[in-house]
Amino acid sequence: MLRRVQPPRFRERTARKLHTLAGTGRLDSSWSFSPSWASGPTVRTGSVSLVAVPFSRGHLMSNESSPNWETGLTAVDTLHDPGQIQQQVLLDILRYAGAWGGLLAMTGRDGGPFQVLCTQHVPAAVLNRLPEITLMDGSAFAAAMHGGRPFRLGDTHSVPQTADPQADDLSGTVIVPVHDRDGPVALLALYAPHGLGDAQLAGLQRLGRQVLPSLQRAQLLRALRSSEAQAATMLEVLEEGVMLVDLSGRPVQANAAAHRITGLTDLREFPNVFDPAWKLMDPAGFLLPTGAYPAVQALRTGVTVHDTQVLFTRPDGEWIIASLNAIPLLEGGQQAGAVVSFTDVTASYLLQRQLEAQALHDPLTGLPNRRQVTTLLKQLCGERPPPPTAVMILTLHNFPNLLDRIGRQGADRLIQLVAQRLEDAVSDRGVAAHLTEHEFLLLLTRPGPPGPAGPDSLAGPESPGEPDRSDDPAGQWAAHLLNRLNGTFDLDGQAVQVTFRLGYALHPEDGRTPAELLRHADLALKHTGHSPAARRFKPVMAADVERRLRLEECLQRAVTTGTLSVHYQPVMAVPQREIRSLEALLRWQDPVLGTVSPAEFIPVAESSGLINDLGTFVLREALCQAVRWNASRRAPLSVNVNVSVTQFSSGTFPDVVRDALHRTGADPRWLTLEVTEAVAAQDLPSVTRQLHALKALGARIALDDFGTGYSSLALLSQLPIDFLKLDRLLVQGVHLDPRRQVLLRSVVHLGLELGFVVVAEGVELPEELSLVQACGCAHVQGFLLARPQSPQQLNLNAPHH
Repeated sequence: MLRRVQPPRFRERTARKLHTLAGTGRLDSSWSFSPSWASGPTVRTGSVSLVAVPFSRGHLMSNESSPNWETGLTAVDTLHDPGQIQQQVLLDILRYAGAWGGLLAMTGRDGGPFQVLCTQHVPAAVLNRLPEITLMDGSAFAAAMHGGRPFRLGDTHSVPQTADPQADDLSGTVIVPVHDRDGPVALLALYAPHGLGDAQLAGLQRLGRQVLPSLQRAQLLRALRSSEAQAATMLEVLEEGVMLVDLSGRPVQANAAAHRITGLTDLREFPNVFDPAWKLMDPAGFLLPTGAYPAVQALRTGVTVHDTQVLFTRPDGEWIIASLNAIPLLEGGQQAGAVVSFTDVTASYLLQRQLEAQALHDPLTGLPNRRQVTTLLKQLCGERPPPPTAVMILTLHNFPNLLDRIGRQGADRLIQLVAQRLEDAVSDRGVAAHLTEHEFLLLLTRPGPPGPAGPDSLAGPESPGEPDRSDDPAGQWAAHLLNRLNGTFDLDGQAVQVTFRLGYALHPEDGRTPAELLRHADLALKHTGHSPAARRFKPVMAADVERRLRLEECLQRAVTTGTLSVHYQPVMAVPQREIRSLEALLRWQDPVLGTVSPAEFIPVAESSGLINDLGTFVLREALCQAVRWNASRRAPLSVNVNVSVTQFSSGTFPDVVRDALHRTGADPRWLTLEVTEAVAAQDLPSVTRQLHALKALGARIALDDFGTGYSSLALLSQLPIDFLKLDRLLVQGVHLDPRRQVLLRSVVHLGLELGFVVVAEGVELPEELSLVQACGCAHVQGFLLARPQSPQQLNLNAPHH
């Protein structure tokens, strides 16, 4: 750009004219006074107007004249905008220095470029170059900054020569470094048309120290605004609603999520947190007092409130479950308000309630399960005074057979129909629950006589198994319930006849804890036997259980202590009265309990799992005894050993027998194994396979108790049996009933025709023996001929009468 340099006198006159115009405020906008950043100002036409604070003649004309540097800067403490503060600092410096233009820049301590904060009449060329100049590049700016005091660029005495080819272009410019304890932090670049004297430079140095707090405040404000902007951005992107309230409870700020969750579109719509207009409720739907609001608690107590779930109704009528947190807001150690955050947890709350409902209800019937009804029973037992409560356990009679008939799908449908009838019957009297596959529990809190809503609304005559007792209203209700339930159920067109059994206990008479009541009701159920009846718990039932538990404990010890023994009852051939075999029968003489009947301890052994151990004990003892007997006999005796269902269930019973034969050295032909029809019917293929394996060992098989129970004639052709033992019920009293005599004769004849050895059990009278013989049965067992005896008591050679 070409420029015409005027002589000094012209420049002085022009400066005076500009000073006058600036003082009157009538400077023509078509003229501009621009520093050349070389040897002096140049007057040229242009479009840039002078926007500078007017200054006195002395500022321009006299290098020795200086402003009052001690008067300080314009008060900037009232300014809160960082840019305004920085701009005002620059204008004050220009005014005091009488400078035409300048800039304020921050240094790059890490070697980065200068950051220009604000400018006043700085040529674009300089601004474009400034970002390229750093403290480390050897520029004039860098040299000035490291000098630590104001100086004039181009002053070769004060500034070392640099390699900057454009340093001369910056002559006439004064650099004022601004330092803190760690070094330069900012610089002021000023253009003084006539230069500055030493006193003015010293004043600028002092002034540089004065501007540092203002610049630092501007930077802090800028950082604060940046932090606030970041915080505001973060608040807006949060899915969690955030609301700031002052100490009076007035909401002063809310983020977008707060508006979205509450449905309140304007901050002015947010009520004061002390205002009951919020209508917060607990999740159960009960209205909360304002004192229970989390925000109110935080404001009143200064304590943080966490994870409080409340129900809130939005303006559109939709309700939500929100999880609220309230944190006291402190300023200078004093509480100034609170920050309330909340999250819409409706979906998770409903899912949790659904999972809890599933955990407390039976999925098949929808009824409460054992867990829930037990909890309810605990609550009832804990009330004072305790309310009269009946605990009833109801079960479908003979359900396994029903399951075989109707299948799993039909059984599920049946259970659902029963559940519906129970709910109708219980109505408002209590609760019906589903315990196990075919077992239900009823809690009646009003177990009085049946009313219109009770089961007697459809009841017929009284249950035959339980008379109506006026002194036991719960018993009346239970009997009516059985009448309501016993009968036909329609399973999609299939009519199924179902009967039920029920046991119950009353609170507090029959038990004071849930465990006692449930146990006693279950005992009463067991004592119904196989009849469709209702039974109330009686103390004697508990005594029976105690006896059973005592038996089981002592029986476990008896297996190893030698208090068990084996007695033998002969099987006789008539009319010779010769012993052909002996049935091994277990006996127990306990030192504490005394003599225990097999009818009592065998069921305990079966239910406790001891039957396998007892069976193996009897098998080995009988084989050992057979070895001893047959050691001196020419005609060997065989021993009969009974086998239970449990012994066959594992599928390995032939291995047990093989091991016993090996241990005792007995001949397999001396062993006859007795199985009942119930054993065979349990798992016919498995039992049949094991019986064939036993036959292959050399043992013989007897079908015991034939003629009662299942009495399936098909078993006679399916099982590899050698002996057919007739049940005592076919024999006892047969001489008194001609029809039974015909039946006995037919069964004996059938067995003989099939090639079996037929044995009549339970012969106790001479008349019975005569009829058995008359029917063609040649083998007999019973008290008439011989009772079970120990091996020491038996005389195998004596005749038996």
